[in-house]
Amino acid sequence: MTHRPLLLVAAILALPLPSAHAASPSDTTLRVEAATFRNVRGDAGCLLYKAAEGFPDQLDKAFRVLHVPIEQGRAVCEFKDVPAGTYAVIVLHDENLNKKMDKNFLGIPQEGWGVSNNVRPALSAPRFQDATFTVKPSTPATVTIQLGY
Repeated sequence: MTHRPLLLVAAILALPLPSAHAASPSDTTLRVEAATFRNVRGDAGCLLYKAAEGFPDQLDKAFRVLHVPIEQGRAVCEFKDVPAGTYAVIVLHDENLNKKMDKNFLGIPQEGWGVSNNVRPALSAPRFQDATFTVKPSTPATVTIQLGY
């Protein structure tokens, strides 16, 4: 009696399962360069949105989230395997490392932030449509953001 069928089944079960979004050859790297942090306390939270829902302050609605250290007033987030499409990014200076944007009783942010296209409305949150940019297939992209406080 041969054990080859059992070995074949064991080999198949040992293979890694595909991820929810397996990278395709047309996916790219999106580099977000943020500057003008007022200090190096805490970290930079980079939130990538692919839809207006939840933008800019509902972290659970972001397509991807990265937290990176701040060095010499700058931070760089690299999102790997980003499918082509339209996106917007917000960078938050999470000075107290609580993984959220702290606001005062009027809803005004108490920590630094900036969005793609450096949109900064005076009396409201930035709109997704004003902050969008396009990621092209197989073309690395860079977005530069200036933080404000």
